[in-house]
Order: sequence, then C-alpha cells, then structure tokens
Amino acid sequence: MFPNDTKVLHLKHAIVFCTVRKFLLTLLSLLAFNIPDVLAQTSLLPFTIQGNWYCIDSAAISVPGRLPGSLHNALISSGIIPDPFVGTNEDSVQWVGRMDWKFISEPFEKPHEGDFEVGEVLTYSEWSLNGVKLGETDNAFRPWEFGVREAIRPTNNILSVVFTAPSKVAESRIKNANHPLPGDAERAVHRAPQFTFGWDWAMTLVDCSVGAMGFKGEDLDFAISQIDVQTDTIEGTTARGFVTFRTESKLENDGLLLRWALSDPLGKMVAAGKFRHEVGEVKIPFKIENALLWWTHDLGEPNLHTLEIVAVGDKGLIAREKQVVGLRTLRLDTSKDKEDSKGAKGAKFQWVLNNVPIFAGGSNVVPADLISNRIRGAEDVALVENAVKANMNTLRIWGGGTYASDEFMNACDKMGVLVWHDFMFACAMYPGDTKFLESVSKETTYQTTRLRHHPSLAMWCGNNEVSEGWERWGWKVGLSELEIGEIEKSYDRIFNELLPSIVSEIDDAPYWESSPMLGRGDSDFVNRGDAHDWGIWHDGYSFDSLWTRVPRFMSEFGFQSFPEKSTFSTVVNYDSILSSTDRTSAELISHEKHSRGFDIIDAYLVKPFGGDLGKLSFDQWTYLTQLLQAKGISDGVRAARLNQDHCSGSLVWQLNDCQPIASWSSIDSHGKWKLLHHELKDAFAPTLLYGVWESVGRGSKLKVGLVANPNPNLNSAIPGTLRVSLVGLDGDVISSNDHAFILTPGTPNWIVLEDVVGKRTDLSSTFVQLSWTDNSCIDKSKCELGASAVVWAIEPKDIKLQKANISVEKLKNQDDGSVLLMIESDVFAKSVQLEANMSGNFEDNGFDLLPGEQRILKFTPHNLATWGPELSSNSQTRNVMTQLFVTARSLSSVL
Repeated sequence: MFPNDTKVLHLKHAIVFCTVRKFLLTLLSLLAFNIPDVLAQTSLLPFTIQGNWYCIDSAAISVPGRLPGSLHNALISSGIIPDPFVGTNEDSVQWVGRMDWKFISEPFEKPHEGDFEVGEVLTYSEWSLNGVKLGETDNAFRPWEFGVREAIRPTNNILSVVFTAPSKVAESRIKNANHPLPGDAERAVHRAPQFTFGWDWAMTLVDCSVGAMGFKGEDLDFAISQIDVQTDTIEGTTARGFVTFRTESKLENDGLLLRWALSDPLGKMVAAGKFRHEVGEVKIPFKIENALLWWTHDLGEPNLHTLEIVAVGDKGLIAREKQVVGLRTLRLDTSKDKEDSKGAKGAKFQWVLNNVPIFAGGSNVVPADLISNRIRGAEDVALVENAVKANMNTLRIWGGGTYASDEFMNACDKMGVLVWHDFMFACAMYPGDTKFLESVSKETTYQTTRLRHHPSLAMWCGNNEVSEGWERWGWKVGLSELEIGEIEKSYDRIFNELLPSIVSEIDDAPYWESSPMLGRGDSDFVNRGDAHDWGIWHDGYSFDSLWTRVPRFMSEFGFQSFPEKSTFSTVVNYDSILSSTDRTSAELISHEKHSRGFDIIDAYLVKPFGGDLGKLSFDQWTYLTQLLQAKGISDGVRAARLNQDHCSGSLVWQLNDCQPIASWSSIDSHGKWKLLHHELKDAFAPTLLYGVWESVGRGSKLKVGLVANPNPNLNSAIPGTLRVSLVGLDGDVISSNDHAFILTPGTPNWIVLEDVVGKRTDLSSTFVQLSWTDNSCIDKSKCELGASAVVWAIEPKDIKLQKANISVEKLKNQDDGSVLLMIESDVFAKSVQLEANMSGNFEDNGFDLLPGEQRILKFTPHNLATWGPELSSNSQTRNVMTQLFVTARSLSSVL
C-alpha cells in the first residue's frame, strides 16, 4: 500500500536487480551482533510514573501525564487540544508534533537495583535521572537500556525526558544519507512508524510517547534465554528437529546439569534430555513419534507444546525458563515452472506447511490506533479472532506500521493463523549510511530474536513497495546516474545484505526482499512472485479484471468504503452532515485522505447502481460504497481461489483501521464489520461455490466453479450434487435441476450449464440459487462440506425492487451477552444492511431476504474500551450508545 497516488507515475521499466556488494557483509554482520545496549530477552519489573509534560518551545503549556504514556493523550485529557479524529481537528493539532517537549516526573523512591529499560519510544529522546544523563533514543522499534546505579537515590528521584520533534532532525539525517531519498525523505530518515507521518487512510499525528518501562531484575549467576524449537523434517507422523537456547553464566560449570523437556498440549512429555554444556549457544536434536503438529485452523489443530529448560547445580535449582512453541515445517516454494509450448516460464509463490502446499487467504494488518499507547492487547487478540471468524488463515503485518505485539503473535499461534511479517520500511528509498545501518541492524536483531519462536511466523519481508516505487513511480526522474547508483547501493545494503544476513543467522523463516516482487506495470507480474494489483481503484480497471489478471500470489488489492453511521457519527460534529446530499463538507473531506477518493468511488458506483448519485444522502451513499466494496473485493478472492492451479494466496488490503475514516478496511476502527468482512467470510469459506453467466438469453450458459483449499484430511475427489434453481422474487422456485459435480480439494472444477433460463424468463425478477452437497452426507443440514451461491444476470439497478418494509424483532437476550433478533420483510429485500447504534457485530449482514422469510441471527456487543479507548475515556465524545437499537435498510430504499 502506498501513501499518496499523486506521487505515482506508472513507468514501464523492467526491474533492475541491484548488484550485491559482498564487501559489506562482514561489516554488517558485526553491526548486527555487536549490540550490548539492546534489551535482553528477559522479563522486566514494569515501572509507571506520574509527572508533567512541558512544551520547551512554549513555557505556558504544562499538563499532567505519565510514562509509559502519550503526549497527545495527555493534551486531549487536559483539554489543551481537541480529539484529533473529530471534524477538521487534525489541522489544529499539527503544531504538537513540530514542538520539542519535556516530561518531568514526580519524586519517586528507588524501585529496584537493576538497570533501567525503555521501549517503543517515539522517537528522539534524551533521558536523565537526578540531573545525570542516562542516554538517548532514536529508534522506536528497539528497546534501550540505561545504567542508573550511579545516579539513582533511595528517595526523591526525578526522571526527565526531553523529546525532540522529528522535523527538527530530519534535515541533518537527510544530509547524512549522502544521496536523495525519493518517495518521502522527511519520514524515511526516522525509525518510527511511517504511517504516522500521513497515509491515504490515516491522518498525520506525530506523537511523543513511551510504550514500556521497567527495571531489570538482579543479575543472575546463570541465565537461560532465546528458547526455540526448529522442526527440520516431518515424515509421516515423525518430527525431527532441534531444541535451541542460549545460556550465560558466572558460575564454574563443574557439576552444572542442564535438563530440557518438551510437553504436548495435553501436558505429556514427548521428548527430554539432560547434559553438561559450556556457556553459549545450545542446539540439541530431537525425534518425536506420533507428533501433534501445528496447523493453520483450516487444516487441523494449531497444537502448541511447552519447552522447559532447567539448570541444576550442587545446591539445587539454579534457573528455569519456559517457552510455548509449535512443531511444524514451513517453507516458501518459489520453484520455477516447466516451460510451456511458447517457452514461457514463471515461478511459484506458495507456502508448504508440514509437506502440504496451502492456499493462504486473509488480509493485511495496520496498527489499530494512531496513538499507539491506546492499543490494547485485547484489541490485537480480537483482530485475530475476527479474521478467523471470516475463515482467514493468513495475516500480513504491513511495513509502514509497527512490529507485531506479543499478544498478536500469541493469538495467531493459538488460533492457527500464519503471519507474513514485513520489516518496517514502506514506499520510500532509505539511507545507507553507517549510523542508519547500525540502528536498523539492532532493530532487526531484536525483532527477529523476539518473534522467531512463534510457529505462526511464516516469512520476513524486507519492505513494502520500495522496489516497486523505485522502478515504477517516477522516483528516478531528475536524478543523475551517480545519484541513482548511490541510492541503489543503499537499497542493496539494507534489503539484500543486512536484513537477510540477520534473518538467516537468527531465524529459520524465509526472507523475501520486497513486496510486490513485480509491479502491475510489468507484464510478468502475474507469472512469478507476489503482486499488488492496484489496477482496480488507482487505474480504474473493472472488478472483472481480477479474473483476467490473477497472479501467483495476491498480497494486496482493495477498494475503499466509509464506515457505517454509528461509527462515523463519532467523528463529525453535526448529524446533518450524514443526512445531507452535500459531500463537500470540510469534515467529510478531512476523513477521505486519498486525493481522488470520492471521484473514484463515484465512477465505480455507476455501473451497478446507476448514475443518479447526487440525490443520495451521505449515509445512503456510504451504504452503496460498502456494497460495492463487498462484492468487488470478495469476488477478487473468489477469482484467486478458483485459479488455484496458478494462484496460491489472496490477501485483501486491508483488515482494520487506525481511526474512523474512508479506507480499504473490512473492519472499522470501532471493531464493527463492514459488509466486506461478511462477504469475505463466504469467499474464504472451506468450500467455495461460484456462478457467472457466460451468455444470457438465447443459448444462455451458466458457468459454475467449485473448490476447496488443499487439505491433508481431504486428499481425494469428493462426489457431490449441484442443485441449480431458478427463483422468483416472490420466493417461488420456477425450476430446479440436479447435476453431478465433484469437489477436488486444491483443484478448481468447473461445469457449464445451458438453458438454465427460458426465452421468456424475466431476468429482472429472477435469480439463480446454487447449492452443492457432499453425496456421502446423509443429513444435508449438517454437512461439513457444502456451499451455496446466488447468481444474477443483471445489475442491482435493473432488478424490479419494490419498497420493502423490513421488521426487526428482538427475541431474547442470550447468556453470552448477545441478543437474538428476527428479521422479516413483506417483499423481496435486496442487500439488507442491519445497523446497530452501539459497538458490536451481527453474525450476518448484507443478505437478501425473501418475502415472508424469517431470518434469525445474533448481535454480539463488544467492549468499547477494547476497540475505541478514545471514546470510553473521553467524556466529551458524542454519540456513544449503550442501549441497543437496530435499524434495517435495503437497496429498494436507496435506488
């Protein structure tokens, strides 16, 4: 995903593969591992302290706050600045990020003897204790350790932190790069979340904050760290690999005994050993029969094991550490294809999990809030839960945000979700000077060490769209050959030398240089590597092009919509804005960060919904944007899955939001599912059935596709029955026919049916209902393998819709806090959208409703403090409801 399409020039250059500078490898390896000030992988004693924020550039400003904490949060809570998300307040708070600030603590007692450690610091800060300088920070993606033994007192300690605005150091850092930095030099020089400097789905909000603080425990005589399991091979049910960990000791090793044990999910010990070993890296082989493997949730159980290491000396237990791990093999298959009859040749991009080639289906994840201190661990877990509910098995951590939290990765481990993890570089060329490389080296070493034990971690990717931007967005225009050469050297130093060397040394996960491998301007982008297909949206291609431009792996594609009313009403000052047909309000425009967003959406709305959009209120228009996004993008997923002989994955841009705003997300920033997320649940379903008209009328032909993803438990063809029914809008079945149709997991099957509709069939008042069931399943209502789909021969605007009276009746409150509802309509209702005035989700939404049909479904409220902490803590926030009220609308009320 890129920040601003006004900077993009679609140049049809071939990819220039930068020459690897071998002579730098030794230097970079030294930088990677000579890092004594990187936070150790040990637990801390958390430390929180109250104090006051002072603006160094304006002595009149002083507000109470705390660390860990955020300057913006403190200013909002004190009423110094308004909520940046509301109205046009973004403009009025930009001065905060351009000022220097100082935090001074209240006096505190000495909490502990150990050294002081801080993490997630945004970004340039100088730390002092009792007037003694402790150190400085300049990278938000790694922790920092400060010795305090000489400065700390028993009581009346004062901690002060001076934060320097990134804009004030940008010029010197750009100069240090010794070459231009196309893309966005003003942000690229900072090791901070790139999206906070502004993106096309996020406002600009440069904060001063600290994410974590603590004191290290007492120095141990013996320490165990970096515990991991590496599974090398799986043959049948036998797993072989290595237990790895690191030991540090001040003791004599005579008499020291190390024991290790690996226990399965039931607590049964499946492998163990004991030995005497020197201090340092430890690597012990294991073999486990009948191993319980870690699978993605769609293929099996995500079994987790516990690895425990203990050290025993003459006087008993010396040290003991545990780590949750998984037994699985995972490799990225990028093998070349065999040449076809024309000599053409491509290459795969497919993960192979436990010897099973898989289809990776899911979405891209962005940070859940612009103010990072407000992101709760519970929200990270909830994001994974909602992805699983939509049948996703893969999530990509995008390179313009932040590294995945421990809570997020633990949730992916437990729920069986693969994680593609970018390093934090996006949409710009970066410096290659020694100081910058040293900072990146320490960051990379820390993050790969922190995350390597997770079985969900599938891949490290060097960057997001940096190679793509360099080759295709006009960044070379106006540069000399010397400048181009120096920029490419810096690119190589980071992405082809430093990052892969650290990953290969620390982790067993594969490394991929840049996403996408080839841009859409390269005609070969569909044949190898991963693809970001922004032909739709940015280039104006139709959604149908997603069927004709299917790549080997789709890692980004998407389309915008607005959040629905209950979410968006919290960031506008007047309800009249939502009911007005005028979309030129400054408050609306401030929440559409894409320069052409409104025009692009309108252009795509015409075909399905007609051209008379000016009569619609903003709220009605928002409903159509969600319908458009849901149908177009979910069909893109279907296109990928029904071309599995060529394509091995589809990741939608994007899963979530960082604020209520126009974006490509399927879940808004308050945790509410847009209609897209409901459609993705169907598109990623275990069995996918799809129909499309090849021709309509005389000689009509209906093409039907059927597929299930590769599955170790379903390795043979499954006979089934396809039922094709022609249904009127009154609900009457006009005709119905059954056809034998075989499901082959991992291989799409197609059937072409003729004469489904008659010559006199009124296509404006009929549709085709498809269903497929497994022949071996006796009770069709309980079949594990089954699917359904609806096929229309015309656009929604051409359907003979009548005014629908839709009733919503509350049936009862459930024990789990959900509410059971019954939905009913007097006539056919197309694309029914249910809206609740409070935070929570319906189990289904955007569905069609036949006359007299009683649809019973649940609404499950969720915790606003988890999804929207700015709302739960701000007494001035508007339109936050606690009593459930549900409304319903359909296309007939809009068109």
